[in-house]
Amino acid sequence: MADHGHRIDSGECIGCIACAKVCPTKAIRVRDDVAGVISELCIDCGACVRACQYNAARPTTSPPSDLKKFKHTVALPSLTLYGQFGKDVDPDQVLRALTEIGFDRTYDISWMCEMIAAATDAYLTECKGPWPKISVTCPAIVRLIQIRYPALIENIIPLETPRELSAKLLRRKLSAQMGLAPEDIGIFFITPCTAIMNSILNPVGLDQSYLDGALSIRDVYSPLVRATREPRPAEVGDGFSPRGLLWAMAGGEIAGMRSANTLTVRGVPDVEYVFDHIEAGKFQSVDFIEAYICPDGCVSGGLTVESRYAAQRNIQETVKRLSKRTGIPGQGRVQEEKVRSLLREHFFDLEEEIKARPIQPLAGDLRRAIALKREQAAILQQLPHKDCAACGAPDCITLAEDIVRGEAALDDCVFIKIRRLEQQLHPRKEGENE
Repeated sequence: MADHGHRIDSGECIGCIACAKVCPTKAIRVRDDVAGVISELCIDCGACVRACQYNAARPTTSPPSDLKKFKHTVALPSLTLYGQFGKDVDPDQVLRALTEIGFDRTYDISWMCEMIAAATDAYLTECKGPWPKISVTCPAIVRLIQIRYPALIENIIPLETPRELSAKLLRRKLSAQMGLAPEDIGIFFITPCTAIMNSILNPVGLDQSYLDGALSIRDVYSPLVRATREPRPAEVGDGFSPRGLLWAMAGGEIAGMRSANTLTVRGVPDVEYVFDHIEAGKFQSVDFIEAYICPDGCVSGGLTVESRYAAQRNIQETVKRLSKRTGIPGQGRVQEEKVRSLLREHFFDLEEEIKARPIQPLAGDLRRAIALKREQAAILQQLPHKDCAACGAPDCITLAEDIVRGEAALDDCVFIKIRRLEQQLHPRKEGENE
């Protein structure tokens, strides 16, 4: 599967249907005992990677060898990375360890996170709806809206993510300082999830990503553990935003905002519940929604190593420690007037309009599509409505649609197949019952 943050290895797949049942956009089918992905429906949420017990669904992040393609390499770690090594390991130790394993330099995005939170506050006071506004921090959420909730695209807040804005500014700065061509500088995100890789390959709101790739936290974890065991300096720098570091977990984005009229929602079932209700006209009294596909935000991403509970504790302890050290636990250093000025200059704006992702219709013309919809409804009446996924489709509605598309057959349903076999074995009995 090209241009996605994961793939399914047909040699390892046993067709167990676990991935098909958890996919929130019904993008997976199991045919001939092998799972396949409908690319246009995939949002790279990583649910299939989590569900697969046979290592068949695998992330496809950048290999470390990609660093050799550039004259100068920069690591932009997800804030989640700081929570992977225990509560006593400071972020600066992690950054230093990244340079020891091969990167030329590192860049922390916690201050950019705090600045984006301030920009979001300013934007909410100046925009006129529709409400509530929805964060773009989680790329899988943006993709979900494009596919399943296109009516909510206008609710998406049109501000760039901290990772992309940081990469854009850093590339310009390093190119000028070092006299290098921008393309000679490789900027790589250290990612906790597959969705980030997809956002680099297929960016939303940008013509192209300012990042050159993403390495999995799992891939760099072991060498980083060894490097972080080195003694740390007696005085650790204060170049981190305690407020920004909270973005590593659900609730962290709104924790850095002044607006209290906000909501955090995480995990596919709760996200679907909230988005369904927004489409129905609910939640309009809320100004801003921070939404994550993963159950606890980025600390529960599928490419992390530490458990999300321990990672949250580690981040919280780090924030406490840095807050005491910097003496700025509350208001931070971001100046509101400066942020408002940059907002008016469109400094934070997405570069392109976010659009719905077109899904293949049942037919090219309306009359034919209506006819096929009726056929689908008639087929659905024959199905058992058990949504067992044994047919290879996630539920009976999807199987009925696949049948009218010519991609499946009614006999793919095991219950119908059993019923027909019983009729063949006991024709008289069936006739008597009728």
